[in-house]
Parts: sequence; C-alpha cells; structure tokens
Amino acid sequence: MCKSKNIFFPVLFAFCTHSFAQQAPPFSMLDAVTEGLENNYSILLARNSEQVSSNNATIGNAGMLPSVTLNGTLNKGIANSKQTFINGTVQDKTGARSTNWNGNVALDWTVFDGLAMFANYNRLKELEMMGRENLQASIQQTIASIMNVYFDIVSRQQELEATERILRISRLRTRSARDRFLGGKVSKVDLLSAQVDYNADTASYIQQTEGLKNAKIELNKLLAREITADFSASDSISIDQTLRYGKIHDMALAENPDVVLSRMSVNAAAFSLKATQGSRYPKVRLTSNYTLVKSLSATGQVEENNSKTFNYGATLSMPLFNGWNINREIRNAKLDKEAADIRYEQIQKDIEAQVATAYSTYEVNRKLAAFEAANLTLAAENLDISMDRYRLGAISAVELRDVQRSFISATNRLIVATYNAKIAETALKLLTGEVMSVQ
Repeated sequence: MCKSKNIFFPVLFAFCTHSFAQQAPPFSMLDAVTEGLENNYSILLARNSEQVSSNNATIGNAGMLPSVTLNGTLNKGIANSKQTFINGTVQDKTGARSTNWNGNVALDWTVFDGLAMFANYNRLKELEMMGRENLQASIQQTIASIMNVYFDIVSRQQELEATERILRISRLRTRSARDRFLGGKVSKVDLLSAQVDYNADTASYIQQTEGLKNAKIELNKLLAREITADFSASDSISIDQTLRYGKIHDMALAENPDVVLSRMSVNAAAFSLKATQGSRYPKVRLTSNYTLVKSLSATGQVEENNSKTFNYGATLSMPLFNGWNINREIRNAKLDKEAADIRYEQIQKDIEAQVATAYSTYEVNRKLAAFEAANLTLAAENLDISMDRYRLGAISAVELRDVQRSFISATNRLIVATYNAKIAETALKLLTGEVMSVQ
C-alpha cells in the first residue's frame, strides 16, 4: 500500500509540473495594454459615445443656421358639371379633368434669440470635451484593470514557483523517509507524516494552478481575446519608489478625470442657465418664401393658371406672460448649476480621500516589501542549509517541515506586499490621470 502511494504522488507531481512547464507564449504587460486599447468593449463603447457628442457640437444643432424647406404638391381630379350662364348658354362637362401643381421653397432663420443660441453652442462644445474626457477616463480605467489583473497573474506565477520548490523538497523528503523506513531506520509514522505533507503541498499546488488559470481567463476577457488562450506573463513587478503625497494630491485635484468631468459639468450647467435666461428676450426671425403654382382645368372660366410668388419678411416675438414658466425654468437652471457646484466640491473631497487611502496603502506595503525581500533571503538560505543538514541526518523531518513553512510564508508575505504596493501605485496614478506611466 505504501509503495503504491509512493508511486502515485510523484507521478501526480510530475504531471502538474509538466503542465506548468509547458512553454506558453510569453505575454508582456505592453502586449496586454495594446490589445486592450484595440479590443476592449468598454473603450469601443466610449469611443462611440465620444463620436456622438462630437457630431452634436455644431452651429446648426445650436440653432444658428437657417432652415430651408422644399415642398411640392400634385393634385388631379375628375369632375362632372353642368353650368347655365345668364345669357342662356349651357356648359355640360362629363369626366372633366383638372391638374394642380404647387411648388414651394421656404426659409426660416432666427437671427436673435437673446443670445441663447451662442450659449447652446458653448454647452455643446463643453459636452464634446466631456465626451473626449470620458473616453480618456474609460481608457485609463481599462488600462488600470488590465494592469491589476496582469500583476495578479505575475504574483500567482511567483507563488506557483515557490510551491514547486517546496514540492521538490517534500518529494525528496518522502523518498528519504521511504528508504529509511525500508532500511529499518525510522518508523512508519515518519513515512506517513512525509506523505501527508507531500499530499498537502500537492493539493496547494493544484489549487494555485486553478487560480492562475482563472486569472488568465479574466485578463483574456478584458482584452476581448480567446477566453482560454494560454500565455505566460513575462514581466515582473517593480514598485515606483518616487511617489510623493503632496505632488500626487495636487495633480489629482487638477487632472483626475472625475474632477475634470465635474468641472466641465459646472461649465455646461452655466451655459444652460444662460440659454434659459435668453427666453426672456425677444426673438427675431427672417422668413422668405418662393411659390410656383400651375393649374389646368377642363371646366370653369380659366383653363390654365400660372403664378410665381416671392415673399419675404421679418418676425419679432416677445414673451410677455406664459404662466411664469420662464421664471420657473430659470430657477430650475440655477438649481442645476448649484447642484453641479456641490457635486464638484464633493468629488474633490472624494478624490482627496482616495489619494490619502491609496498612498497610505502604498507606503506601508512598499516598506513591507523591502523588509520581506530581505527576510526571504534569510529564509531561502536557511532552507538550503536545513536541506543539507537533513540529508546528513542532523535535523529531523519535523524541523525541516518547519523550515519549509517558514520559507513559503516569507515568500507569500513578500508577494502579497509587492502586489498590494503595486495595486496602490496603480490606483494613485489612475487618480492623477497618469496610469500609462505605471511600469
């Protein structure tokens, strides 16, 4: 029974390490970001919305240009008529046909509306800039999401490598315990203990492999590529050591996409208020009309009628009273402007809080990463020495297992601290609109 277990678990380990060791194509973070910018669905939708807002920002949409309308009408008729004139003449028509053509070109141009058209145009241009800013915000948010998942994959690969090392040691320990047991040097308890530890390490390896696979699926989804496409993250995680709170705080309040968008919303609300206030002033419209009429009739006094008419003029309209609706609309527009100002202040405070929290996380984990890197060097050296001593019989299997646990614990703490510091760094650069500078 023991012999069959000794065969099964090395075979399982060999299968797992073979699966991981298969050369998946290398995939850098730059590759991931490039594909994301081209294929990510959120970016594609944001580009579509940006184009709509750009299309809307025209002087025609603001009401500055005239409207010209062409109308045409054709009417035909068949009539039966009998007419008796005063001189005694009788005209009797059966199936008399008539035809009427009417063509019309009309121009209508509002040349003054209390300057509301100019306010509307400025608001449309502001919305166009907001569309561009939304696109940039979507791009940066997507890039940050791609980077965070990519860093997660790198961390999981590092964890898997550390677990592989522990597995190799556990396999050697199991073989050694088996040989010593067969040689009568140790009890069966030592062999079973080694096998249990090896099984636990193998289970941990399998779970980590599954976690890595799921993280790759998540990245593939963000990049809109084949969901099951395999790859190996080729970049490592390095922490930017140059970030300073004061500079980040000031940049975030000036450049953060949410702050910029909120500032633009304030401007758009101000232009809407001006446009609404323009409703109080008179409107001046220029109008002109050219009409062509042609009629043919088999009955009546006139057989054919042709006329061409050109009309032009100006219209002035002044609102005197409309149930105080203009006042109501102006009050609501002022409230909208006030709400935009409040939201702007609120977002500034939110960004300040996010910067403070992210920077605190960044600083703590940056220092922890440096500390754990030094600690891992000691743990790795201790593991090498303990392996040599175990081979010589100077320490027990239990003592070696404690050293293994110490090494894997130090490795995981370093990986977690480095990952958390990098995530906080990415968050800080996203807040300042500089996420592309993350390395």
